[in-house]
Amino acid sequence: MPALLIDAWRSGEVLWALLVGAGLVHLLVCAVVLVRVDLREHRLPNRWTAALVAGGAATLWSASALDGGARLVPSAVALIGYPVLMLMLHLGSRGGLGLGDVKLAAGLGLYTGWLGWEAWAQAVFLGFVIGGLVALVMVLSRRATGSTRLPFGPPMMLGAWVAVLLGGV
Repeated sequence: MPALLIDAWRSGEVLWALLVGAGLVHLLVCAVVLVRVDLREHRLPNRWTAALVAGGAATLWSASALDGGARLVPSAVALIGYPVLMLMLHLGSRGGLGLGDVKLAAGLGLYTGWLGWEAWAQAVFLGFVIGGLVALVMVLSRRATGSTRLPFGPPMMLGAWVAVLLGGV
């Protein structure tokens, strides 16, 4: 993603670069708030998960209108697909995965899907790997047991940020 912004800026696509840059700043602000709240309170506030989707749609989809709109389809599919996947896991886990995580998946799907299928797949995969590693370390260090509820929003967010920074490579 950083290389994408630099290339756009250099080629004179200033408005596009500004919109995408604003989208990344918005993602960062939402990430900081959501991770902080989830770590402290084990919840993801609706107003912030909704703001993540609204801000991403406003900035990234506006940028897409300037470049032909090819990024809209994967972004929209991931906006719907990621929360559907998480909802199935929520239902199958008997509440082990919260509905806040399901709603967070919508915003993260929008952002990572906008970068392409590879970035979206990376974000989903890395979120689960990071979450699993955190749980493993917590259990091995005896700071958690198999029944301890651990927030999953921070691993999801970190996985998404790694995918954004790698740009789906």
